[in-house]
Amino acid sequence: MLNPEQLAVVNHTWGPALVIAGPGSGKTRTVVHRTARLIQEGINPEEIALVTFTRKAAGEMRERLAHLVGEEEATRVWVSTFHSLAASVLRDAYGNNLKILDAEAAKKVIAQFLEEEGAPHKLTPKAVQGAISRAKNAGWDRSTLSSQYADMEPYLTLVYDRYEEFKREKGYLDFDDLLGTAVDLLEHDAEIRQVWSSRTRFLTVDEYQDTNLQQFRLLRLLLGPEENIVAVGDPNQAIYSWRGADYRLILEFKRHFPHARVYKLSTNYRSHRGITEAALSVIRNNRHREDLPLQALRDGELPLKVTAETREGEALFVAEAAKLALESGVPPEEIAILMRSLSHSRSIEAALRQYRIPYTVVGGVGFWARREVKLVFSLLQASYGDQLALTEVVAQTVPGFGPKKAAKAAADPVLLKKVPEGAKLLEVLTSAQELHGHHGFALANAFASWLSEWREDFFLPILLDLAEGVREAAEDRWANLEEVANALRGFAERTPKGDLALFLQDVFLSQEDPEEKEEGVKIMTLHASKGLEFHTVFLVGLTEGFFPSWQSTKKQDSLEEERRLFYVGITRAKETLYLTTYQMGERGPTQPSRFLNEVLGQHLHYNPAIGYHGKDTTQAANSLAKIASFDW
Repeated sequence: MLNPEQLAVVNHTWGPALVIAGPGSGKTRTVVHRTARLIQEGINPEEIALVTFTRKAAGEMRERLAHLVGEEEATRVWVSTFHSLAASVLRDAYGNNLKILDAEAAKKVIAQFLEEEGAPHKLTPKAVQGAISRAKNAGWDRSTLSSQYADMEPYLTLVYDRYEEFKREKGYLDFDDLLGTAVDLLEHDAEIRQVWSSRTRFLTVDEYQDTNLQQFRLLRLLLGPEENIVAVGDPNQAIYSWRGADYRLILEFKRHFPHARVYKLSTNYRSHRGITEAALSVIRNNRHREDLPLQALRDGELPLKVTAETREGEALFVAEAAKLALESGVPPEEIAILMRSLSHSRSIEAALRQYRIPYTVVGGVGFWARREVKLVFSLLQASYGDQLALTEVVAQTVPGFGPKKAAKAAADPVLLKKVPEGAKLLEVLTSAQELHGHHGFALANAFASWLSEWREDFFLPILLDLAEGVREAAEDRWANLEEVANALRGFAERTPKGDLALFLQDVFLSQEDPEEKEEGVKIMTLHASKGLEFHTVFLVGLTEGFFPSWQSTKKQDSLEEERRLFYVGITRAKETLYLTTYQMGERGPTQPSRFLNEVLGQHLHYNPAIGYHGKDTTQAANSLAKIASFDW
């Protein structure tokens, strides 16, 4: 059964249309039913195309369509991602002459050029490859690429030019070339453009708010004179500008297609009224937004805003409340703990393990298993003469040292002095040994200073390599290293006289807990939660500087994207939503996120001396108060 808003979209046939689809409004169902109606009314399925961003989403659409029109008809509809569509356009034109350079081969070519240009070893092939990839996806020219990655110059543009020339000479395309090359082909070959515009006569684009300029150009070229495009999306959920997406494309759809019809799907089938009202109270603070009223079908309480005294207290609250939900019958896979960055997960993971609550880190691994964290852990172990740990570090940080050579170098460190990266590693290890004489909070502070000392010359190049050159991802990995310092501070509180060796032992023993199960409580970033829904949601770490990040507060556009990300997090919840913060961080007092002040909700404070208190303590808070006293 379709509601009137959905039915209006399903019945749209000719000309451009924009569908503003709020969270939980059934947009996929609507798109699939519209496609089925077109087929049932005689439109050739081979003239219908559905374009989305992920293979998973494309597969889901194809499967749903098959249920409505049958497998045979569904397979005739072009259901594709942008890159698959671009590759098909190119293969149609060039056939077997199309040669794709895979990522590993491209990295080897870039490595050769870096070496020939005499670039420093800390400028890794993966980092350069990542920078070039981002530039192409964002549509940057060479000067923008150079300014965005000034610290890689002059080698970045030198290698970029040689890499592009190499591909031209050899007839290669890499993954990031597909869109741009398809656009160029369609722009300059009217015959091919005519063939493809007939294949995409009825074009539907999902998640339109996430499109970038190259994708938009491709769509325009695929449209025939009838301009039968239906763009489906929600500007209030545009959260990928860092990947090159331009949310203005959906806000300016009527400018690009003046005769477009605009439809709105505002009925939220996912969340109750308390959650939708909270979401709207936040997004109204954005200047660039879509005023889409979310109409919930059932009542429910506003979210509970919980302020703990410490970060560990926040984590224990989450574990206790999750335990309560599980005991009341909520399946573990229906509980999600969302955060701005997985760097915040350590204390949450520790609390869940303490209460033996199974969990899985979606889109990542447990905190201590993350590559950059394992690197630091191995460095600290190696500072005590652990040869196996040193072998791992050498293999990861010294170019040209595979497992065998790294093992030899670990046994005879003189070998490391012969290469600049090896000599640098020995310096880092020597300085790490100075941590051995510290205890408790003095150790935590000394470790933080040690990290800062080697950030630029040692850690950052490695993190950029792990992050494939994406600066924001490298900063997230750096935040994980800073979180190790926070773990040391927590260790110091529990063990004031503990030294580094005891800390390493403590971490090692903490990993002996049973492995997290896939069906457990979900820990994930807000970006990873997009498109998902859960009975109970915890949105944690709501402090200024973490969410929104300090960097985002410097620019209005960035701050508004952070607010959209918060909006996405709120609207993942079906029944219960907790928004949590804490008053005292490892570095001193914290300020609650400005988003907490904007969102409608009930306030709950906890203090070990007086229990729960606050003017807005309600039935929801009172039910939580029945939980056994927390050991904050």
